[in-house]
Amino acid sequence: MMPIKDTDNIKRTFNNNGVHISYEIHGNGNSSIVFLHGFGASVETWRDIQSKLAKNNTLFFLDLKGFGLSSKPDDGKYSLADQADVVIAFLEAQNLHNITLVGHSYGGAVSLFTYLKDQSSQSNSYIQRLILFDAAAYVQKFPFFVGILRKPIINWVVMNLIPAQIRASFTLRHLFYDKNKLSQERINRYAAFFNQPGSYNSFVECARQIIPKDSESVSDLIRTISVPTLILWGANDPAIPVEHGYRLKKDIQNSTIKIIQQCGHIPHEECPQESLEAILSFLGE
Repeated sequence: MMPIKDTDNIKRTFNNNGVHISYEIHGNGNSSIVFLHGFGASVETWRDIQSKLAKNNTLFFLDLKGFGLSSKPDDGKYSLADQADVVIAFLEAQNLHNITLVGHSYGGAVSLFTYLKDQSSQSNSYIQRLILFDAAAYVQKFPFFVGILRKPIINWVVMNLIPAQIRASFTLRHLFYDKNKLSQERINRYAAFFNQPGSYNSFVECARQIIPKDSESVSDLIRTISVPTLILWGANDPAIPVEHGYRLKKDIQNSTIKIIQQCGHIPHEECPQESLEAILSFLGE
């Protein structure tokens, strides 16, 4: 069965054991690219690079469990491994193979877990290439927006008493290097999903479970990644230091790195043209 291909902006839903994952399909090319957003984000984060990539590829944008329009069940299953299981199930349901998996920040961590699970399975591998945007790959000091969510009482106050627009604006102003690129429309992309039913629980659970129990062994497994990998990083990332990008470059043998100058934590939104050029060059290889 060939995957459904659609160029229209239609919200679709994938049912994984009662957990409904919202996703979109754009383009109708032979090459399949799957996108996983960062913490607190949604499929909206990719809009700035979507149209040009859709010309020659089929793009699959997922709202990870607990974010965007996807289900936010109170089931406690919000670890990186749990998220990776959902992504693998999606790839299997869509009959996707030889994909390029793209992940930003938290979604980069999910991408790494998905790849490692994919490689450990007995069936054929799904992932042919990786693109990692400012990926959360190693243990570090928590970015403030994750650290707050790990603190009882404070997390409730922030999530329930501070308006979504203020939360989104404050966070993005911290994450962008060039504040002039932070429009109200861009802030609305995030704020629109912050008050979805179940968001308090899902945000807190994802933050609480963000460090895997076997984090050191995961770091070792990163060195086993063999597929071509593009590492994209904002030189001025305040959330995940650029040094982590260089560490990934060192640990992943078959990798290239692109550092975007005067750019913060979300290159595909703050510097979409530079990000797009790096992706197209990598895919062309």
